[in-house]
This record gives sequence, structure tokens and C-alpha cells, in this order.
Amino acid sequence: MSHQPATGAAPPGELAAGAGRGRRVALAMSAPALCLSLALAAMWPGLFTGHDTIVGTTGDPSLSIWALQWMPFALGHHLNPLVTDYLHYPTGANLMWNSSILFPSLVLTPVTVLCGPIVSYNVLTLLSMWLSGWCAFLAVRRYSRHWTSAAMGGLLYQFSPFVASQITVHAQIFVAVFPPLLVLFLDEILVRQRRRAWLIGGLLGLATAAQLLTGTELLAISVVMCIPALITLAVIFRARLRERLGYTLRAAAAALVVFAVLAGYPLYFLLLGPQLVSGALQGDVFVARPASFVIPSALQLIGGPTTIHDSSAYIGIPLLILAIAVLVWLRRRPAVVAAAVTLACAMVLALGAHLWIQGSATGIRLPWLIATKLPMLNSLLPARLMVAGYLALAVIVAIFLDSVLEASGRRRIVGLAVVAVAMIPLIPTLPIQSSRLDIPTFFTGGSAQRLPATGSVLMTPYGKNFVDYPPELWEAMSGFAFKTQLGIVYTPSPDGNLIGPDPDALGQELKALGDLDKPAPSSLSPAVRAAYLTDLRAHDVTTVIVGPSAGAAQVERLMTELLGSPGYSTGGVTVWYGVGAVTG
Repeated sequence: MSHQPATGAAPPGELAAGAGRGRRVALAMSAPALCLSLALAAMWPGLFTGHDTIVGTTGDPSLSIWALQWMPFALGHHLNPLVTDYLHYPTGANLMWNSSILFPSLVLTPVTVLCGPIVSYNVLTLLSMWLSGWCAFLAVRRYSRHWTSAAMGGLLYQFSPFVASQITVHAQIFVAVFPPLLVLFLDEILVRQRRRAWLIGGLLGLATAAQLLTGTELLAISVVMCIPALITLAVIFRARLRERLGYTLRAAAAALVVFAVLAGYPLYFLLLGPQLVSGALQGDVFVARPASFVIPSALQLIGGPTTIHDSSAYIGIPLLILAIAVLVWLRRRPAVVAAAVTLACAMVLALGAHLWIQGSATGIRLPWLIATKLPMLNSLLPARLMVAGYLALAVIVAIFLDSVLEASGRRRIVGLAVVAVAMIPLIPTLPIQSSRLDIPTFFTGGSAQRLPATGSVLMTPYGKNFVDYPPELWEAMSGFAFKTQLGIVYTPSPDGNLIGPDPDALGQELKALGDLDKPAPSSLSPAVRAAYLTDLRAHDVTTVIVGPSAGAAQVERLMTELLGSPGYSTGGVTVWYGVGAVTG
């Protein structure tokens, strides 16, 4: 007797297909969920804790917070968001040459408007770590057969020493989504060629334009570090280059058109706009030492007291041995060879132009010396090139883990143990650091709104103390109620590039009072007084604000002597109004 399916019931084959699709959807969603949950767990103590706490340190994040507030302000007041005179007044600064994170600021404008720039900054840190890990998973998944392997690779990149060192400081760098996206696009354009060329090329152009408006340094690093992999693949697949050339050229043309349309104007500002800087911004400053690759720092859970000034290059001996072993074992896999070449190049270039041993540079020249002679590239910090190295390691580890998961019995156990031994040393110190920002209520309680709409405000601290008490942060938190000559921005100067305010006579005195604990003079000679008043007039200073810092008392004495009366104490600062009447 045959059994017929009930009326309206799906055939068993369709039920199985539906269940299969459901599992695939669940599996696809589990990767972003895993990356997001781990990012939340790592950052939770610093997230959403109020208006004055951020994930990370004080100092450099203040300019990113400023940039997040600047975008909605500029758009709302019909100002060009690529340039500003609200910092380094009156000449201003070209934001394409500074860490202005224009694209993330645009995306997060609703959050900034509703919740303020500090909450928006914390959201940016969370989204950056999450999306960096997820995009790395998607890139690695192209070369791994198992979801677990790709997830391990994505997490290696997400919690790599590079991200762990940058997530607390540099927003233009820790938004590290572009490198894995570039791998995805290049793999599709050069190898698989399954999608329409104009679509993939257009998406590549869109992603490249977005990265240009996020951080030019990471864009340049990504372009430089994809060259070794491309050369390696061209050699391996040299017999197939001609048949893939047509698709590649069509995709490249689409990418260039989209990039030109979206990034043409910002690129003009970068190359030909006002307040251009030239030469190396920081030079061959932050470089890796050979020991940096094998000795953990304070960033790692198993690390010691060694501090990291900018970027970590730590890999660890177990992971290095594993990478070499996988290369020898799977040397016929193009992905392994390309990843190994990329890793090796990243390590060599991260050493800088000259080899450093025990804290001092030797006379041994290295390949990065060539880059120091080239425009744009001479501003890259060598240690940061390791972002490509960690992505390459993610591919190598994932491919090895594929083989481990497909083994059985003792081989699988040994393989999993090897992966654990290699990966555990990279686990960062958790939770990720958070910091409370010192923001006087003068700038958040409405008092700043009563400042004159014209001219500028001279604020202190003026020197290195602005790392802990950043004036541009106070300006942003006031809703851009005033302009100032201060700000951690690069601008041109007769002696080369300048970061921070002009070093005029008054500025040098303020730095000495704040940084060197120099006592304020009991009186000013007519010549010195005239020089200081001239400096105030040059920046059209209408108000002086002395904020909290180590040298605040000395600065107050100087300003009282210079302006002829004591300032008005309010909202955690001391204010001198009507400065224009004194300077004439």
C-alpha cells in the first residue's frame, strides 16, 4: 500500500533542500555573530559608560573624536569637510593630510548627532574590530574548506597584535577592513572571475574611495603589500595570464571610473589642495626590531613589561615555526606560497630603512630605504606594514587547520594542539584599555556658546600636556562654538611640516611654562609684551582660556600680567574675555 504525502505538504527532497539552506544561512550568520560577540566582550568595560569614557588612551583619539563631530557640523553649516580653519586658525589645515576619518564620520553622523562624538567614537572602535574580523573571515574562507578554519583565521586578524596596538590609539588605522576586502576583490578579479567584471570592479573602486576617505596610510600600505602576492601568483600562473587579461582590464577600468567619480575631488585636495604638507611626516620612526617578532610585549596576555609605542610586530616562535612548516609541506598550494611571500616581505619591510639592534640603528641598509625616497610612501610607518603579515598568517593557519580537521585520531589531536600552542601567545591582554577624558564643564555646559563668533580662542595647555588635555577635544565637545590656533594637525611651515600650533614667541613661552615647569615672569619687558601681543593679534585672539594642566598656575600668572587683569574662573577653566581690546 503506497503512502501519498498530505495535501499541501512539501516533497521530502524540498524539505531537505530547505533544511540545507537554513543550515547554510545559520552558518553564514554565525561568523559575524562570533566576531561581534568577542569584540563586545573585549571592549565592554569601556563601551557606553558615559559621555567622558572611551575605548583606548587619551591623546591621539581626541582628533578622531573631533573629526566625528566635524562632519555633521560642516555639513550642517555648508562648510567643506575636507578643510578647516577651526584648528590652526587662521590658516587652517588640509584634513586629507590628517587623521580625519571622513568616511566613518559620515557613516556615523546619525550616532554623533543623537549621542555625541564620544559615544560615536566607541561605536567606531566596536564596528572596526568586528568588521575587520568578519571581512578577514570572508577573505580566508576563499582558501579554506572549513568554516572553523576560516573563523580561526578571522579571529587571528581581528585580535592580532596590530589591531590590539592600534585599537586604543589610531582610528585611521584600526578601521582595518580594507586589506581583507582587497584580497576578496583581487581573488575574484584575477583568479575566479565568476561575477560580472563591471560589478566587481565597481565595488573595488567604491571600497578604495572609502578607504581613501578613511585613512590614506592604510590604503598605501594595502597597495604596497599586495604587490608581492600578485607577483608570486603571476609567476605561478604565468601560462594563464593572457586568458584572464580581458576580464581583469574590464574590472580595472570599472574600478578606476568609480574611484575617479567618488574620490576625484578628495584626491585633488590631497595632491593640489590648500595647506599641503610635503616630505616625510614622521619618517623612519616606528620600526620593528628582529626581537619584536619573537618576544611578546605588554599587549600580549603572556607578555612582559615591554611597551609598544605604535605598532606591534609580535608573531611568536611557535607560529613562525608553524608558518615555515606549512610552507614546506604545502608548497604546491598557490595560496600558501603567496601568503608566505607576503608575510616574509611584511617582516622585512617592517624593520625599516636600517636594521635596529638593542635600541639603536646599525649601518645595515634594508629594502625600506627605497620607500623613504619616494613621495607619499616616505610617510608610512614601517611597523604598520605588518597588518598584511597578520592577514597572510591567517590564511596559512586556516589552510593548515583544514588538514588537521580532515585528519583523524591522533593526528587530529596533535594538529589541534599545534594550532593552540601557536595561537595562544597572540591572545591580547584583555579587556582592552579604556580611559576617562577630562572635559571641563565650561565646554559642555553652554558657557562656550557665549564666546565671540569671530576671531579665535587661545587655549592651554599648549605643549605636550595636550596629550592628556587635548584642546581640539574641548572644541568638539562645545559643538564648535569657537576657533583655535591649536590642534594636533599637520600643516606646512617655512622649516618643513609642523604639527600643532605655530611656534611663535608666546607659544614657546606657554610650552615652557606647561612642559618644563618654568616659573612665570613677575613682569614683562616692553619688548616682550609687544611681541606677545603681536602674536595674539596675528591669530585674532578674542578670548584666552587656561584649562586644567600641570602648568596652569604659571600660565595664569603670565596671562594676568600680559592682559592686565586676572581671569574669570568658571566651569573648570580660567577665562579672559575681551582680549581684542587689549591687543588693539
